[in-house]
Amino acid sequence: MNKVFQLKKIISPPNPMFKDFKMKKKLLKYVKKLFFKQWIIGICKDNIDTILKNKNFDADIKWLKTKSLEKFYADPFLVNSKENNIKILFEEYKFNEEYGKISLLTLNNNFKKINSKTLLDTQVHLSYPFVFVDNDKIYIFPESAQNGKLSCYEYDEINERINFIKDIFHIPLLDATILKYNNKYWIFGTLGSNNSNYSLNIYYSDNLFGPYNAHEGNPVKTGLDGIRPAGNFIQNSGNIFRPTQNCKNKYGESITINKLMLLNEKEFSEELYMKVEINNANKCNKGIHSIHTFNIKNELIVIDGQRWVFSPIKQLKKYRKGKLINKIAD
Repeated sequence: MNKVFQLKKIISPPNPMFKDFKMKKKLLKYVKKLFFKQWIIGICKDNIDTILKNKNFDADIKWLKTKSLEKFYADPFLVNSKENNIKILFEEYKFNEEYGKISLLTLNNNFKKINSKTLLDTQVHLSYPFVFVDNDKIYIFPESAQNGKLSCYEYDEINERINFIKDIFHIPLLDATILKYNNKYWIFGTLGSNNSNYSLNIYYSDNLFGPYNAHEGNPVKTGLDGIRPAGNFIQNSGNIFRPTQNCKNKYGESITINKLMLLNEKEFSEELYMKVEINNANKCNKGIHSIHTFNIKNELIVIDGQRWVFSPIKQLKKYRKGKLINKIAD
């Protein structure tokens, strides 16, 4: 049984020890602090036509758990493989290094790990390795907002390398996501932080490598739900859908998929289409509480989920390290 559920059950009615609701709520808040939260990658097979038609996603997800609590894997994107296996680009973050790298994960067709290796390490935080295919070439646009710019790389699938092409622009854009639409390239991304509303900004160009112009309506949307990109655009039956993060109550809580209604140099509109949430009633999702990336290639879907691991000692070490950092900063 899920340890979070067990602890909730203990402090829930009809237990006479905790009749005071505020007391139960406060206790649950401290109970949650005993769990270490770690992002991991999930993969499954499902049909996007059915998902969009029924507005429901509840596949049996294979979660690629790691025994180590010293790192996490997030922001997965599927890339081409000339071999008979599955290739996933993702953010690999090690807590002792305190920054992310772009790595490549290889799985067999049964979703078993074959190997994993780092492809890009700039010594500055990288994440969200957005994959864009244009003229039969695979380009990667990793988020490097901490470095204040967006850069383009070409992925060499034969040698499994990422080669630098050029810096696109010097804007600290979060999760840049590209759409080719009406003979133009459109970059969607957000400015802001987890502690404030995100601002969705759009840039367009006649060429993938720029120069890019800012959309006249920037920022076209603000808020914490349905703003920040959460994966590649989904083009289905003549419609275009944009996966986004729902961070209304907490960072990476779930996915909001919006339907594109209007896009040109002066106008932009989209509307809520469906929600993608983790179904905790599905035994495959034991210990998973959040999701913030959703990508599709053929009938494969990759996501990431926040796994809760009962680890009071790890949490204590994390707390003490945080106190030390704050003390040094003061």
